[in-house]
Amino acid sequence: TPPPPPQGAKLLPFLISISIGLIVRFLIPIPVEVTLQAWQLFAIFLSTITGLVLSPLPVGAWAFLGLTTSIVTGTLPFTTAFGAFTNEVIWLIVISFFFARGFVKTGLGDRIATYFVKWLGKSTLGLSYGLTLSEALIAPAMPSTTARAGGVFVPIIKSLSLSAGSRPGHPSSRKLGSYLVQSQFQVKPISSLLMIDHMHSLFVS
Repeated sequence: TPPPPPQGAKLLPFLISISIGLIVRFLIPIPVEVTLQAWQLFAIFLSTITGLVLSPLPVGAWAFLGLTTSIVTGTLPFTTAFGAFTNEVIWLIVISFFFARGFVKTGLGDRIATYFVKWLGKSTLGLSYGLTLSEALIAPAMPSTTARAGGVFVPIIKSLSLSAGSRPGHPSSRKLGSYLVQSQFQVKPISSLLMIDHMHSLFVS
């Protein structure tokens, strides 16, 4: 399928986001203890955060626009503005998301989880154990808990539940679906903390 046509900026959110920064910069008096550079950076920061909430542009484009504004206005020197791009921790997190995307795209995570379910899925408890072992095995290469849950385990749990007559939002959900979801919910924090590469935020801490 052809890619969707590019969309322009949403005008109203764009104007609101820009206006907040301009109002703070030019209409609100600068506190005595704050330097002009710091106040200018604060105004750019507020515009950036507002834009991330209102989404006049995609997140990456808006963040880059805020970064560019801080350089063009002389608020930050180039080396300071782009200093984080040389941080090894940031690139470790980025690479972890690349791995996660690869697991989802290739279906490797689905296949690993399906094998464990096949070997241990002769009972409800066995299904839970199979998904738990899959979670622990996939976590090092897929450090995003959101990606693991949404990309791998939720579709598998939904398929297993429906095949057992357990439908979401229905009293029958308590047959199997609720149990598997609850067990995965409790397992994810544990598997994420087993090793440093099981969750991307551990790289920062």
